[in-house]
Amino acid sequence: MKAFPTLVLGIALLGAGAAGWWIRGNVHFHDGAPGPGAARRIRFYQSPMHPWIKSDQPGLCTICGMKLVPVYEGDEELQSPSVVTLGSNTPSIAGIATTAVGRRPIVRSMRVAGTIDDDDSRHRILPAYVEGRIEELHVHHVGAEVTAGQPLATFYSPALLGAVREYLALAGTPESGSTLGAASALRLRQMGLGADQIAALPTTFKPDAMSLPLLSPVSGTVVKRVAYAGQFVREGDPLFELGDFAVMWFKFDAYERDLPWLHVGQTIVVTTPSVPGTALTNTIAFIDPNLEEMSRTARVRVELPNPFVGEGPNRVRLLRHRLYAEGRIEVATAPLLAVPRSAVLNPDGRPFVWKAVGPTSFERREVVLGRRGDQHWEVVSGLAEGDRIVSAGGFLVDAQAQLQHGDVPSATPSRDAATNAIPSLPAAKAGAVEPTEPQWVALEGVLQSSSNLAAALASDDLKSFHRLWPEHVTAVHRLGTAASGLPREAFAGLLALPAAPKDIAGARAALHGFMDGLLPWAPRLKARPGLGGIKAYECPMTGKTFPGAPREAHWLQLKGPKRNPWFGAEMPDCGTEIAL
Repeated sequence: MKAFPTLVLGIALLGAGAAGWWIRGNVHFHDGAPGPGAARRIRFYQSPMHPWIKSDQPGLCTICGMKLVPVYEGDEELQSPSVVTLGSNTPSIAGIATTAVGRRPIVRSMRVAGTIDDDDSRHRILPAYVEGRIEELHVHHVGAEVTAGQPLATFYSPALLGAVREYLALAGTPESGSTLGAASALRLRQMGLGADQIAALPTTFKPDAMSLPLLSPVSGTVVKRVAYAGQFVREGDPLFELGDFAVMWFKFDAYERDLPWLHVGQTIVVTTPSVPGTALTNTIAFIDPNLEEMSRTARVRVELPNPFVGEGPNRVRLLRHRLYAEGRIEVATAPLLAVPRSAVLNPDGRPFVWKAVGPTSFERREVVLGRRGDQHWEVVSGLAEGDRIVSAGGFLVDAQAQLQHGDVPSATPSRDAATNAIPSLPAAKAGAVEPTEPQWVALEGVLQSSSNLAAALASDDLKSFHRLWPEHVTAVHRLGTAASGLPREAFAGLLALPAAPKDIAGARAALHGFMDGLLPWAPRLKARPGLGGIKAYECPMTGKTFPGAPREAHWLQLKGPKRNPWFGAEMPDCGTEIAL
């Protein structure tokens, strides 16, 4: 009978031990105290403005100076909607590479296509100077190369033969050097004979000759022949057209967007399939200032020497008339702030890059781009020299950002897709309403008092805010009186006067309503005398600074330096200026 109580006691002790083991494994204590009332353990401290800045000790953000906030066990890390964080090994596995933004020449290689044409100002039309008949042709085809003084045809003309015989009759007399002899020689010049041909007449012209050779006045290529053997021609009828192909023109069309890269004197290398393996180098001689209205192009001309090649009957010009040709121009600017083209993403007409803000953290940065080169883009704004950006694998970072945040907003103010510039503030809600001068003065008073309140909040000075509040109330009442007769929606946010705020968060909420009401009027107020220095700013992360705060809040200042009223002394210089 004694064995049974002993067995029960043993089972009880075993159960108590098991319960103690379970409690020890499942109930946590903090500093020796039981878990239910214990404080949570802090994992690390993190910047709310720049979440990639972390520390195991309290302190300030190394970028903006904002106080680091604790992240407890069980809490999710703070995430900026414009920042994506990858795993520690992801960048190396995915092939994501970064490079530093620096200054370098923007190099661009331009390829153009055109034709090889001749200089039409070096053409020469050879007409019939007197009436007569073509007895015989010595040049029978277009494309023949002729030299100056070479016979082109044999020409019969009674008038010309009579003038020649008259000249020869005077040549052997004392009158040859007189005015009569000079007039006779001049008459032959007017009939198309050259000076050398006239001088050779005493030895070359036979008394029974019935024709004279028609000599080429210049060297060149026959580009047109309209003379035939036996043809009767009148004075002025064209017989041959000669072109000087010693210098050819390479002509191409340049589009408007390419004109800033081109200038007279620029080196260009020209090649043509008809002369394989040969590159001709010269400079741009002319850029037409007139653009073709339909194609929006300007004609560009390059002059190219065109020497003879070959010997004997195979002797021809290197470049033929109206050949197809291509040109290559390499242009380099002075060193400019530039990023690799592979770093720029532009899915919706708003180019951006991923800026490295930590070993595995990247922030989306919109950029304003300038000239585009073969390998680099000029950066007008959005980045600074020394910033590190993703140069390879940007699409992978963007895809991860879409998974983490959906539509990732930019860390910079939104820009117009067409102009890629920071937009101006919206127009006043009243549309065509034009305040009177007293109403403008009252509106300026509200602007002045709101600016004073913002300066107090930028220093976290609630006492000064309370001291200035009555002046602001008076300015608002004056605006309400002056604005009688105008639609009240024109002054939305300016006439709704809350009670005097009791704490700094309430003060910021009250000021925000007035700043939103003033913003549409800011561009027109800037044009008022004495208000030319007014500036508008935007803070991108104000969601928790006061009750009802938007993610991005604006404010106006009448004078510098920039002082953020939403974060105050914690982060006074946070904000981006917006154009008015």
